[in-house]
Formats: sequence, C-alpha cells, structure tokens
Amino acid sequence: MTGEDEPVKHCTLVEPANLWTALEATAIEYLDVDEHRTIVIYRQAILMVIATEGQATAAQAFDVEYWKGSPNDPDRDPDSLLATFIDQLVAATETTHR
Repeated sequence: MTGEDEPVKHCTLVEPANLWTALEATAIEYLDVDEHRTIVIYRQAILMVIATEGQATAAQAFDVEYWKGSPNDPDRDPDSLLATFIDQLVAATETTHR
C-alpha cells in the first residue's frame, strides 16, 4: 500500500515490549492484522506498524509506515508525525529505544 516515496521509520527497543498494550495505554486506535502487523489511526493519519524483531506482543524492533495523511491536516509533515507517534508509543512501553 505504501509507495517508494512514503516515509518509514525504524525503532529498536532496549527490551521487548507489547505494542498493542502500549497503543491501548495511549488510547490510540488500532486494528491488529496479524501477529506482526497493526494498522493505526494516529491524529487522523493511517499508519502501519510492523514488528520486525519478535511479534507485536513482544517486539524488540518495529517499523512504522506512513500510509495516508489526515484529511483535516493534509500539509502535516509525515516524518514529524512518525517521530511523534514513535516517541508516544515508546513512552507507553516503559522501555527506551536505541
């Protein structure tokens, strides 16, 4: 669904974390696709979170792909949105990223 030009950010955690628990703790809407992929609605943008090391319930690393921007804020910078999302998600995991 993403093109070559769509932003993707990678995050490696110090300890494995349950990404779904972190999303629930931050009240971010999501739909688990399978044990590795989760579709997220964050600030009306659509993101795909993919556990790249481990599964979503115990991820050591993950990628976040920008799929579609908010219809109410079409000029928002995708890279800053991904960075803000990752910071918020990692803070809820009670671990840190490298």
